[in-house]
Amino acid sequence: MSELILTTAEVWGRAVLARTGSMWKSPTARKVVVNGSLILTCAAFVLVSQAHPAHAQSMQKLEQAVDKIVEFFTGKFGRGVGALAFIGMFLSAAFGLWSWGNFLKVGGAVAGVFASVEIVNFLSGG
Repeated sequence: MSELILTTAEVWGRAVLARTGSMWKSPTARKVVVNGSLILTCAAFVLVSQAHPAHAQSMQKLEQAVDKIVEFFTGKFGRGVGALAFIGMFLSAAFGLWSWGNFLKVGGAVAGVFASVEIVNFLSGG
């Protein structure tokens, strides 16, 4: 833990205990710390991405993993879970436990996940 230093300050003629030593009290210090951490993160990302450019040429294993994940969620298991979710959402909305607006938002998102393969095929011309 950081050490806090308690000092006595006089505010409008009254003695008040004030915390000093905390860098988060100053907006300028907060900006310096946040901006510095963002710069370091970006610099680390750039250095790591430039370390082995040859690995970026072969993405076959990553593509296979992503294809398996998409197949899992859009396959038989995903459709079954989605159907159960739709039934549960519909019953919750019908009995007033959930709003119809939320039902439509989540239902649209689930339908979008199921239709994602067809949408990508349509947009790519396949």
